[in-house]
Amino acid sequence: MSAKEPIFRAGIIPFVIEADGTARYMFMKPSDPDFGGPDWQMAKGRVENDDDNYTTAIREGREELGLKESNIIEVIELGVFLGRTCVFICHVRDKNDFDPFDDETGDVIWLTLEEFQQIGRKIHRHILVSAETYVNITTLVGTC
Repeated sequence: MSAKEPIFRAGIIPFVIEADGTARYMFMKPSDPDFGGPDWQMAKGRVENDDDNYTTAIREGREELGLKESNIIEVIELGVFLGRTCVFICHVRDKNDFDPFDDETGDVIWLTLEEFQQIGRKIHRHILVSAETYVNITTLVGTC
């Protein structure tokens, strides 16, 4: 009997930098807690067919968050987390310029790192720490 192949996923976390320099990140809550639990989490999904990680992450952002490609400033690959999820962060122009999300999403929210550490999905918390580190470094470099 062969072991079941793990499902490889890609995910995306949009972010904005507020006027005061605070980074806020967008998360979703599934409409059905059987798919990812009841907590706020990143948008993610299975890498299908011949899609690459980037294509999958953008698709999942569009479906689960309403991400519009016209609102994207930059997409950065953070790396592979949890052994099977390639995570991207996505700098967006306007946190209000999103399309409606699909019915698999119950709701979306913008959170700071500190807020996500309190109410976000536990297995995603270290991912946001990595995102915040990257955002802080690039923001500091941009102000020099």
